[in-house]
Amino acid sequence: MRRREFIALVGGGLAAWPTAASAQTVNRVRRVGILSNLAEGDVEATKRFDALKLRLRELGWTEGKNLQIDIRFAYNDSERIRQAAAELVELVPDAIVSTTSTTTRALMTATKDVPIVAAVSGDPVALGFTKDLSHPSGNVTGFTTFNDVLAAKRFEMLREIVPSMRMAALIWVPENPQHALLEKQTKTASQTLGIELLSLPIKDANDIAPALSIARDQHASAIIVAADPLTVANGRAIIEGCAALKQPAIHIFVSEMKGGALMSYGIEPLDSYRRSAEYLDSLLKGKRIADLPFHTLAINLQTARLIGIKVPPTLLARADEVIE
Repeated sequence: MRRREFIALVGGGLAAWPTAASAQTVNRVRRVGILSNLAEGDVEATKRFDALKLRLRELGWTEGKNLQIDIRFAYNDSERIRQAAAELVELVPDAIVSTTSTTTRALMTATKDVPIVAAVSGDPVALGFTKDLSHPSGNVTGFTTFNDVLAAKRFEMLREIVPSMRMAALIWVPENPQHALLEKQTKTASQTLGIELLSLPIKDANDIAPALSIARDQHASAIIVAADPLTVANGRAIIEGCAALKQPAIHIFVSEMKGGALMSYGIEPLDSYRRSAEYLDSLLKGKRIADLPFHTLAINLQTARLIGIKVPPTLLARADEVIE
């Protein structure tokens, strides 16, 4: 299995809970929904869905033959997210792929029965998606980052670039249910390291330029950009704004770094979408969520060496899978 960063896979479910697929005949066309927080035609969303579909084809699932995929785009609109979630559930799919913590929460409100594969998610326990990572208590499985670990690592990386750093700014989106937790964890990490954190919440694209200006005026030495459809969709504006102000910034996704950001530290979404396809394959073949392999934490030491990070033995001891 290839990993580019630290990825945690949440699996499992109620032992007695069957998927919709298990109750149907083997030969029927299976139906999968996808709920995206982004706009139709978004470049990054297209790449991720293509990766998902390609892996499904490799596993024997082809659109128009034995698989139907229904995609709903919410255009970063909270009301549209709720409507789209309800629309997908009404289609009675065998499973639904969720693309953010926000869409996962909307889908959980819309259904307690349809399996949900969260391709990218925040901490499922803290967000109320499950009570126990080892024994998930609902109909959700998927990928998540452990932000309490990553928050400190991002500060350490920024401090290597700016050794004299006394203040860092965090750009985040309050509407994203994961970001309140991320902001809290980032603040805790900053206090531990003796760095002041300047919190810069944004609600829409118009808030980006003012937020960057505040960071400059308050003499923040560096910026952390939290991952959200809003920040990703406006990544170019953030990257160019940081460059114009000569502000070093760290993003979450590798794709953002490849798009011009100084650096990134977090998950690579394409890997998550490929693995999501593998979970869909298991569900469509009749397995229950409880039957899926479970990993709490995977660490890629090749990537760690590449970016110069020493993984603590205590963290390695917690990993179910280590790629050396």
